[in-house]
Amino acid sequence: MEPLYQVTMINTGGRDGEVHSEDKSFSMNVKQPKQMSGEDTKETNPEQLFAAAYSACFNSALDGVLKKAKADDVKRAVKATAKLLKDETDGGFKLGAEVEVEFEGVEQSDADKYVEDAHKLCPYSKMAQNGIDVKINATTK
Repeated sequence: MEPLYQVTMINTGGRDGEVHSEDKSFSMNVKQPKQMSGEDTKETNPEQLFAAAYSACFNSALDGVLKKAKADDVKRAVKATAKLLKDETDGGFKLGAEVEVEFEGVEQSDADKYVEDAHKLCPYSKMAQNGIDVKINATTK
């Protein structure tokens, strides 16, 4: 299937390096969080990047849900929390997430329905529920 959009990000140095887009329109240093490294840092980390992307994607899914419900003027804020968890199956780590949406002036039953519908539409939610198609390649120079 042909993608509607694709972007490539390049990392050097892992969690203590940098990440950038091929066209250099995005570039950030990354660092392990203090909880993992013991070092105080203001640099970002992969979990922050994931949470930022998930919150934006979920809010965009809400746009569609609210437009369909003729409630597209509803103010809301989406907070996504990424959690790095211990993976008991292999001793490594796995990712967890929590999404909270705060609405202004919306009945709880409507808010619940909007969030449920957005969760069905959001590509990040779909990835979290159903996995993601991944193709792995190795090349050498």
